[in-house]
Amino acid sequence: QKTIVLLASFLIAVAIGVLTTLQFPRSKDTLDYAGVQSWPVYILRITLSNWLRKAADALVPPANLLLSRAFDLNQLIAIYCCGKVGWPDVLGKGAQTGRVLAAHANMSKVMTRRLLRACVVADIFQEVRGAPEDVDDDERRYVITAMGDALRDAHPYSMKHLIELHVEETGPGAMQFWKAIRDDSALPFSLAHNISQTKHGFHEFWNRNPEKAALFHKGMVSIDALGTGALVHDYSWGARCSTVIDVGGGRGPFLAHLLRKYPNLRGTLFEVPSIIDEAEPYWAEEHRELLDRVSFARGDFFDAATIPRGERGVTCYMLKITLHEWEDGSVEAILRNVAGRMAAEDRLLVVEIVQVVPEFLRDRPLWDLIMRIFGGRERTVADYRRLFAAAGLAVKKAHPTRSLFTIVEGTRAR
Repeated sequence: QKTIVLLASFLIAVAIGVLTTLQFPRSKDTLDYAGVQSWPVYILRITLSNWLRKAADALVPPANLLLSRAFDLNQLIAIYCCGKVGWPDVLGKGAQTGRVLAAHANMSKVMTRRLLRACVVADIFQEVRGAPEDVDDDERRYVITAMGDALRDAHPYSMKHLIELHVEETGPGAMQFWKAIRDDSALPFSLAHNISQTKHGFHEFWNRNPEKAALFHKGMVSIDALGTGALVHDYSWGARCSTVIDVGGGRGPFLAHLLRKYPNLRGTLFEVPSIIDEAEPYWAEEHRELLDRVSFARGDFFDAATIPRGERGVTCYMLKITLHEWEDGSVEAILRNVAGRMAAEDRLLVVEIVQVVPEFLRDRPLWDLIMRIFGGRERTVADYRRLFAAAGLAVKKAHPTRSLFTIVEGTRAR
């Protein structure tokens, strides 16, 4: 048994060394498409990560392992509080002492030390080595890690607001999740906030709470950033599309990335009027150089007549991280409305966290559970084949990407 443990430890050390050579570099404050790992490296990284996790888990007593999984909440608390007090933005400028961080957060010395220790355990900060053991806590120095860097506001893939949304709004719904296990009509989020058990109640909640709605929007931007580089690279947008109509794309940050990457591409942002009213000044300020290649259309994807038609060449209608919010009946209606506006050569591109073999991409089933809190779901390719067929469409191919997301491509059924 000792030999097996030593061998496993050696193999883990080798694998860690390999993974270290594959790690992402510290991101700059701009979206770096070159930071997307090659397909062989991406697959090797995930395979090694899964193997390492299983090898390490095999060395831990089952009860201890179960408790560790259940108490991941402790790391979430540390990461959430750290981002909330703004420490990542402070450390993004360089190493700082506990005294500086305590003053920035207006926290006591004792609480500062406790939170800093937890942040070090969570691998978002590191304590600078070399200080004497008896140095005062106030004078210990800390630096931010590459993972902690993603908690900064200025980071191009910042997860700060998504984590805040997860704790502040998903958390209360999660406490009601058990009530939805045997009742498919129960919406945990609605139960937590005492609102109507319908999608109308869900959207009305954000309308009544503008501060929470602002956090929700920032959280969705974080999700959008999760796969942007890979999604831009892993589908031949420029070769397959003349125009991309971003259906329900918020203010259109991903559409802007597409237009910037593919100079011959044109885009249309289709959203409800209130979102378009926000999108137009956003584009004028952030993407002024792209305004000659983008247009804005107001409407509702439940009203087919308001969905724009393509003007030239092949139009790709994109539904990105949208359908997972809706139950099957509403998804069929949305797809049918879009299909009714498509020409024979046009394409429909659904971008979602498609459920695949969980042994390879372990996190995807957990995203499906989170969506249940809000009354949505993540689906399989088979689910999309069924929904596409009901709307007069046919799935042509599911394109995996080097991210959480899959692009399900469809056309009008022949």
